[in-house]
Amino acid sequence: MKIHYDQLLLSAVACLATVSLYGQTLITRFDTTTFTGSGDGVSSQDEIDFTFDNTVQRLDSFSAGGELYAVSSLADQVFVRRNNTNPAQSSVWYRRDGSTLVAEHASTIGGALLGNTFRGGSDNTFVNGTGNSQGNIERVDFVFSGGLTATDALAFTVMDRGGASVHDRFQIALITGWDSGTDQVTAYSDVSGQGSLWGGGSNPLGDFSYRIFRYDTGNTSADSYAAETGGPQGIGGVVFDIADFNVSAGTTVYGYSLFGYDVSTGGDTSNLIDWTNSTYYPTNTNDNNGGIDLAAINGVAFSVVPEPSTWALGSLLVILSGAFTRRPRRRPLQP
Repeated sequence: MKIHYDQLLLSAVACLATVSLYGQTLITRFDTTTFTGSGDGVSSQDEIDFTFDNTVQRLDSFSAGGELYAVSSLADQVFVRRNNTNPAQSSVWYRRDGSTLVAEHASTIGGALLGNTFRGGSDNTFVNGTGNSQGNIERVDFVFSGGLTATDALAFTVMDRGGASVHDRFQIALITGWDSGTDQVTAYSDVSGQGSLWGGGSNPLGDFSYRIFRYDTGNTSADSYAAETGGPQGIGGVVFDIADFNVSAGTTVYGYSLFGYDVSTGGDTSNLIDWTNSTYYPTNTNDNNGGIDLAAINGVAFSVVPEPSTWALGSLLVILSGAFTRRPRRRPLQP
């Protein structure tokens, strides 16, 4: 039988277009792989009587709203945008088992944020101040080199460490304009997010103990002092698709930014570009608006996994076209 490749391709596109997507939907299950990584080469630091075992717990896929989502791309860069009001201090958390930190050590707050692991992250990320659990981060940008092409299957997530039904509120916007020469955002999509405490009856990643440490003012290591022993808490997540940001299929998306909930657009998302403008980025953000404890599942793009029949058709197309993709080379992390 003669195969008409153009008709086959159109059929595949039609099948993919029928996939039902659920934006801003609570994640109900994580599928993970645990292994030993290398971190930044530090197995023991001044984090007072603790040793890192460099454990990574990678997210491979998750379920939300009756759909299965799989990892499709990883960001190359992270930019932590700070105001000029407070010193460059930040809090990070690592999963703990007794005197062992079952996580990879990160020498910068950017390193603690970017990646794909449930074993660490940032604490009270957007809270302003100089106290043990405060900092001066106004925005975090996760950037994919060359950008991604928006499709109806493209999705992004936000993961928070906390109690099952009391995860912190936040805001998120897609980066639709990016200047690679200056490493600056030039345009944003509409803003989405969670405006109230969120979660369900249980977390998809169950409770664990953790330890919070404080980065020093030089932002070079988390060894200034231990801030808190905490837990147990688990990790919950929520997923967004491009419709949540009023972005059309075919748009180039360079990444996304996370903000505290008190950040305002003033009716124009271009006001989000300058994170030092206190009219739109308050410098007194409190726990209620900025207390999200991000898990390090950041800078990760996901795609809806089609039904098995669609998968079979997609696999045939790959074989016929000889199309393969590879992950781009990662650029150095930004502090």
